[in-house]
Amino acid sequence: MTKPDINTSADVTKLIKTFYDKLLVSSIKHHFIHLNLEEHLPRVDSFWNATLFPEFAYNQNLIEKHMHLPFQKEDFEVWLKYFWESVDELYCGPNAETTKNRAASVSYIMQKKLLKD
Repeated sequence: MTKPDINTSADVTKLIKTFYDKLLVSSIKHHFIHLNLEEHLPRVDSFWNATLFPEFAYNQNLIEKHMHLPFQKEDFEVWLKYFWESVDELYCGPNAETTKNRAASVSYIMQKKLLKD
């Protein structure tokens, strides 16, 4: 059976839920278990919707929101692995590939801005 592409906001929500389900049992869960997911996940949805669909906007400073967290390079590797895995598990198509490419860019930029080494 062919997987659908990411075409709607509901698709993004499904992706983010699947992704966070993986993060919350991963080696980097300590960065996420304290979050109020009912508040946090809609903001994550908003960010990823804005990266894919022109009718959405995201007006937060992503770097500033994460400045206080003690990230390590390995955290970003795990984050990206589970993000790509979640996309591939659910979707296939141009928007899925765009989402994975943008996730790699987000990971790279956040590492450059947030890591102190």
